[in-house]
Amino acid sequence: MRKIFAIITILFMASCVYSQEAVYVEGKGYEGYVFPKEHPIWGFPSEQNRYTPSSEEIALAEKILRDSIKTDYVKPHQQTYRKPPINKKTLKKYVRQYVGYATEEGEIIIHIYLNKGIEVDKNKLSKEIIAVFGGGSNHWHVKINISTKELFDMQVNGIS
Repeated sequence: MRKIFAIITILFMASCVYSQEAVYVEGKGYEGYVFPKEHPIWGFPSEQNRYTPSSEEIALAEKILRDSIKTDYVKPHQQTYRKPPINKKTLKKYVRQYVGYATEEGEIIIHIYLNKGIEVDKNKLSKEIIAVFGGGSNHWHVKINISTKELFDMQVNGIS
């Protein structure tokens, strides 16, 4: 009986640890880490609203992001002091972190955090969302509703 209890305890602990690991994703022009819904992240909705995006959903979010770069929504968010500008060419240079959640209406929202020009241990990128104050267009984030295929809530950091 003790052996069964010990085995069940070990399996439970291993599944909890495994389920909280961020998963590395890579596609054409992007790479980053997807945080599963079980991974605790300060400042995000509770786990019941969190969602683990699939690699296909990440690819769709990235397509929506690329297609939105030159739109009237994105242009005003890039003030003249932010150099180089965010465009399809510079977009490839950012490492991403992805956090998903589902709305009450059943829509899937993916937060994409983009960072470049910093030395960050890849292990740290898979453990927590990187928060940088300042740094201009080297650090920004955006939300993408993959259900409606819309980009919103784009925030570019302050003066670099």
